[in-house]
Amino acid sequence: MALSTKPLSGMRQRLPGEFRVEKYVTDTLSLCSVQAGFEEYDGPVVEPFALFAAKSGGELAGKQSYCFTDRGGREVILRPEMTPSLARMVAAQGELQLPVRWYSMPLCYRYERPQRGRVREFLQYNLDILGSESLAAELEVILVLQGIMNLFRAPASIYRIGWSSRRFMADALARCGVDQSTRAAVFSAIDKRDKMKGEVWTELLADACASSTIADKVASLVSAGSLSDPWLMDLMQGSSTFDEIVKFNGLLEDVGVTSAVFSPGVVRGLDYYTGIVFELVDTGGENNRSLCGGGRYDDLVGLFGNKKISGVGFGLGVLTLTLFLETYSLIPDSVKKAAPAEVYIAVLSPDEIASAGSLAIFFRRDGIRVMMDVSGKKLGKQYSEAERYGISSVVTVGPDEVETGLYRMKTLSDGVVFTGSPEELSRRLR
Repeated sequence: MALSTKPLSGMRQRLPGEFRVEKYVTDTLSLCSVQAGFEEYDGPVVEPFALFAAKSGGELAGKQSYCFTDRGGREVILRPEMTPSLARMVAAQGELQLPVRWYSMPLCYRYERPQRGRVREFLQYNLDILGSESLAAELEVILVLQGIMNLFRAPASIYRIGWSSRRFMADALARCGVDQSTRAAVFSAIDKRDKMKGEVWTELLADACASSTIADKVASLVSAGSLSDPWLMDLMQGSSTFDEIVKFNGLLEDVGVTSAVFSPGVVRGLDYYTGIVFELVDTGGENNRSLCGGGRYDDLVGLFGNKKISGVGFGLGVLTLTLFLETYSLIPDSVKKAAPAEVYIAVLSPDEIASAGSLAIFFRRDGIRVMMDVSGKKLGKQYSEAERYGISSVVTVGPDEVETGLYRMKTLSDGVVFTGSPEELSRRLR
């Protein structure tokens, strides 16, 4: 039986055109990180299962991940996200110059049903600050996120950074009558709000709260659209957690991040978040899901027995962001249609292959991208090949060129022909 030409369901593969677009996205993300003083790192793809079971949550680690027993009898997992690995790496370093500002672009794995923007093997951009308990850390990572959207020239009308606080919501839920034993279920229900129809979500929330009266209060809390909402201010009177988010809101306003909006329905589904949390969502109506999520995690590094080191950061799916950019035509044509080389060297016959190779070496040493013909086709078809690739210039190497050291270079867009030495051609190309 013939082998299948298809990859395993949900596993990534990129043909050159797709890879070129992805590289444009990842290079832009890296640029934003470096501009803000973050350094790149990476970690193992395979980690102990216990690392993720401890803090990522049972649903992610147990039901949505690739878990197996290796040949050494160890329970291991293909990393479904990066933050627990980051915490382990920081804890292992002992004395570090804090705060650390790191970013990464890891391949991650989740055993989920593949659909648009959600696959099983995916590239995820992560950016974190560890070792700062100041709200300045939350502000800084949101500034980077805002900078990313600015660099991609995304108009403010098509996205929003919704934010809230797990600490604040835990306090607010208690004031609504939610007790400790049902709080996790209520958090889970709130996190599913935007993924379900209204009446279905209302039913889920009522089941989690075990009281229709409490569920009504929680629904009012989640629907509060402003920190100046009278009902919310009355509920949170005298609350230090409310004071904290009012202070953070003031910081955002002072620096002019108008895309960041208080949204109490944002609680994030991962168990390790403890403070400010946020999500980047598409508001243009084309991609019904968040593009990015993150927040503060205070207790993750402490799992390894070291002193407590607080962290704040976010993860962003590269595929999800790419689909967003493509939906709104934010990928430049110069990226999508980029040629693999600036000049094509056409070889008239096998006798000139070595001379063509020497010319290619000369151009490449001068920083010029060169594609040398390897097909052995007739000259006309070599020119057609250069056009197919979108290469702008063709240099012909035949016996006359080899003898005189002067080469014909034709610009395909206008048909202009220039004849000169390799040095002269190089200057013209540059």
